[in-house]
Amino acid sequence: MPTRTKPLNVSLVGAGKVGTTLAVLLHRRGHKISSIISRSLPDARRCAARVRCTTFSTLISDLAPATELLMIATPDEAIRDLSELICRSASLQFRRLRVFHTSGALTSDELQAFAGMGARTFSLHPVQTFPRGISIEQQLAAMKGISYGFEGSREMKPFGSKLARELGGKIFPVPKEEKVLYHLACVFASNYSVALLGAVDDLAAEFIAGPRLQHFRKLIEMSVRSAVRSSPGEALTGPIARGSSKIVALHLEQVRRRKDLDLLYRAIGLYALKITRRANKISSRQASVLRKILSKGG
Repeated sequence: MPTRTKPLNVSLVGAGKVGTTLAVLLHRRGHKISSIISRSLPDARRCAARVRCTTFSTLISDLAPATELLMIATPDEAIRDLSELICRSASLQFRRLRVFHTSGALTSDELQAFAGMGARTFSLHPVQTFPRGISIEQQLAAMKGISYGFEGSREMKPFGSKLARELGGKIFPVPKEEKVLYHLACVFASNYSVALLGAVDDLAAEFIAGPRLQHFRKLIEMSVRSAVRSSPGEALTGPIARGSSKIVALHLEQVRRRKDLDLLYRAIGLYALKITRRANKISSRQASVLRKILSKGG
């Protein structure tokens, strides 16, 4: 991949948070952002201002003909149709073009129209969250050292690896047939973890006035660090990891009046029990008692 002394001509389609972040990262590495296309002209204009790009538009036909790398950072549902539209409407040099999309769940098959024109395609998904409530500079700082899920041909893997390094991260390969499973892991790591924090916040509202999650911050951070550093089995503590059926029963008494939390507690408790047994932390007898209590008929 070209270095700063020989920058790539990069174009972006989709100037939302993800696309803008990647464009700024490449711009700061010395690559030229040649054109920015987005459904929202204000979004395209803001992104262009950050990367000193003079060509921004809502029209596919305005994609820079000299584009060497095309990033598609649109909603998943739009990728395939948009790819076909670009191949029909844009004046690109397809045989020298590399194209990727940033979807976590969809594969490079969404870019078949480009492949049919001779372009080389892959998907590259940043393993990071892009919340609305933080500034672009905070988002850029959060990208340092992250992983990117790469899905594509063996031929494109070296390029994908170099591109990720230009973005300040690293790749790990995701087999095409496991792309949805990969995205499911990301959803559990981010979206469902936040949902669990919502449950913490709801419970804490019963006994804490004002901001609540800040009181659990150190507990949350230590738990995550321990699981990443060692393993979930090693990091798991609490009543299930100790085999304390008495405490679990007390918990269930509290959540029974809230069906949503009751179902959540039981489901996660059973999964925690599976992890605990895998780590050999409790006996089969203790596990059997807990399983009965946590089951719906328990």
